[in-house]
Formats: sequence, structure tokens, C-alpha cells
Amino acid sequence: MAISIPVAEQPLVARESAPDAHAVAYARLKAEITSAGILKRSLSFYWPLILASFAGYALTAWAIVTTDSYLWLTFACLGFSFSTVQLAGLMHDSGHRAVFTSTRGNNLLGLATTAAIGLVFANWMQRHNLHHAHPNQEDVDPDMEVPFLALTSEDYSRKDPVQRFAARWQAYYYYPLGALVSFSNRLGSISYFLQRRPRPNPARLLLYLPAIVILFPGPFLIFPLEKAVFVFFLVHVSTGLYLASCFAPNHKGMITIARDAHVSFLEQQVATSRNVRGGLVTDFLLVGLNYQVEHHLFPACPRNKLKRLAPFVRRVCEEQSLGYAEVSFLRTNRLIVRHLHNVSRSRPVLEAVS
Repeated sequence: MAISIPVAEQPLVARESAPDAHAVAYARLKAEITSAGILKRSLSFYWPLILASFAGYALTAWAIVTTDSYLWLTFACLGFSFSTVQLAGLMHDSGHRAVFTSTRGNNLLGLATTAAIGLVFANWMQRHNLHHAHPNQEDVDPDMEVPFLALTSEDYSRKDPVQRFAARWQAYYYYPLGALVSFSNRLGSISYFLQRRPRPNPARLLLYLPAIVILFPGPFLIFPLEKAVFVFFLVHVSTGLYLASCFAPNHKGMITIARDAHVSFLEQQVATSRNVRGGLVTDFLLVGLNYQVEHHLFPACPRNKLKRLAPFVRRVCEEQSLGYAEVSFLRTNRLIVRHLHNVSRSRPVLEAVS
């Protein structure tokens, strides 16, 4: 059951009798899907994906180093970016304990993937777990704090003058800003070690340092300047756009929740999440995040089984009168851009009040 997504953000107000009913509905849903075996780990799916992702990462990196033809270099860089996002997907799944049954196994995979792509596993997990606990909740969800993007009218009013001025055109620079995601995430890894108090374990720093060196100054140290610039920008820009395409459609432009609102877990996860309709190709390219409603309700579910959850979740949403958002990839992007445009149009009202 697909629904139209509201363009203007409306803070969610909890219904007084809903939380208890929702808790019972969610408990029954969890018992039902557990009994059906849907939440069991799926190593037959993950092991080939793990091996293919690391192999693709290594082979495309080798191709970048050894290729001088700019045609083949373009394909190598795009392949490297694709493999990077696939590794990021594995990092995400291991952070949710969805790959292995043991915490240690998931942590080792998370450390291996983040060491390859230049992110800090512990830092990412802390922010992402906070997001899952409070999706789209004002002043609580860290994913709502995006530099130079105002996701609600209140968010716009809290921006500094420079960001408020720039946000007038946020609908137009949304995609170029997405191209910077790869830079910002990896620079965040550097600042994590520079600003962390107390200082992190030196061994952990050594784990992430090689990827940071290779991905940032590395091309300029080993390639001629022209090739270094080409590789550096193509890899980071294409990785950023791909990452943004996987993560941004999930919550941007969806309903927001006031910081002090009392909303049931079921309602908050469903009302703030949006699925992206598609088939096997969409499932693969978006690393399973196209089933965002199901993922937020059961984050430890292996991604290849999220599709099996969907009918159960739809039925419960219908029974509880909760809207289940599912649109095409093109539609979700149009909704995000239109939402950003509408938020920026509230600028005159906000500035008149201030």
C-alpha cells in the first residue's frame, strides 16, 4: 500500500491511546516473523557478498594504479566507488549485527570494512544508533543536522546567517552537496582522532591511517598531477553521489517529530521512513536500504530477507492505521527536492518574525 508523502513538514503528535496498542501490535509482529525464521542470519548470502566486495575493491584499486588510458581509468574509478559503497553497506549491516550471530564477528567485519574505506567504525555506530533510536526527531537525530541543508522551518531558523542565506537555493545545490558526502565523511574520521578526548588507542589510529593516507594525499604522491586530480575527484564525487542516493531517500522530506513528543516506537519508525520501490537490481544497488521501514523496525534482519518482512509490516500498518510510504526512486528524489524548496520558501516568514 503506497501513500502520498506530505510535502510540508508537520510535527507528529502522538495519539493518547496509540502507544499501548502499537506496543502490542509490534510484539505480535516480532513474534510472528521470528517464528517464520526471517530474522535468522544468512551467511550463504553474506559470504559471497563479502568476498566479492573486497575483491572488487582490491581489483579496481589495482586497475587505477596500473591504467593510463583515461577511458579505462574512468571505469576503474567508478568501479572502485561502487565497491566502496558495497563495503559501506556491509559496515552498516555488521553494525546492526545482521551478518554474523556473534558480536565479535560483526565487529571484525565492521573494522575491516571501515579500515578499507576510511571511516571510523565506533564513531559511525554511535551516530547511527542514535539515529535509529530517534529518526527524524528534532535536536536528537544527528542525521537531521546537515550543513547548508534546512530540513524543517525550525531547522532553517536555527542556521547561522551564512547557511540561512545559502539555503534559499538548497533545492538546487542538493545534488552537488551530495557529491561532497565522501569528503565530509572521511574528513570526519580525521577530526575524530584530532578532537577525541581521551585520545583513542594508537592501534586503532594505525588501523584507519593507511586508508586516509591512500585516499587523500595518496594519488598526489604516486601519480602525475593530471592523473592524480582526475582520480581524486572522480572517486570522491562518484562515491559521495552513490552514498547519498542510498541514504538520503530514506528519511529526507518525511514527517518530523518534536523533541518532547511521546510517540510509540512503531509509529515513529514507520512515519519517518520511506521505502523505494524496485526489484532485485534496486535491492542490490541500494544495499537493502530501499526497505527502510522494515529495516528500522527490525535492524538486525539480514538485508536479503527484508523483502520477506514487507507483507507482515504492511498488514500491521493497515491494522493500526499507519501510513506505509513506498515510492519509486525517481519519485522519492522529486519529493526530497520539492520538500527542500518548500522549506526554503518559508524564509520570508521566518526572517520577518526574527
